[in-house]
Amino acid sequence: MYKNQSLDGFLTELSSRNPTPGGGSAAGLAAAMGAALVEMVANVVGARDEVEKSRLALFVEGCEASRAEFVAMMDQDSAAFDSYMTAMKLPKTTDDKKLVRRGAMQDALKGSTRVPLALAVRVCDFAELLVAMFCDAPKDIASDLYVGAAMLEAAFAGAIANVYVNLAYLRDPVFKDETRVTVQQCQT
Repeated sequence: MYKNQSLDGFLTELSSRNPTPGGGSAAGLAAAMGAALVEMVANVVGARDEVEKSRLALFVEGCEASRAEFVAMMDQDSAAFDSYMTAMKLPKTTDDKKLVRRGAMQDALKGSTRVPLALAVRVCDFAELLVAMFCDAPKDIASDLYVGAAMLEAAFAGAIANVYVNLAYLRDPVFKDETRVTVQQCQT
């Protein structure tokens, strides 16, 4: 959905009154941009030194894969929230229909929680790899590495915010506890 859309088109949709794309999709874009900048730094460093190029080759491939995954998560986030919006429109004219609607809303909220949680976990994994690969960068591109890391931090913060917003509306205590444990593991 968003992968082939122009940046201006995506930003126009993001700024509209429509519920999607929203913060979760924006967090996915931030993660993709962060991964792209980190990949660029690795490519620049590798172009300057064959030993570094060899050392960074698998990392560059991982950056490409992560970037694609983060872009896919933009779509997944919107789809998950669209499912919630669809569930909200289910009829509530009888007690049985109200029960079905509530169940569908809870299921959709879980989906709307799982996607940003997965994004947060992937950003954490990527950040750990980034730290392992770069203890520093050449001064002329250090700012690119810094901006990439800042974009990843923003993606993580946005993903976690979406997780907690959804948790507030969920009734399943086991799901909520498991989700909180996963978030805490990412934050340590």
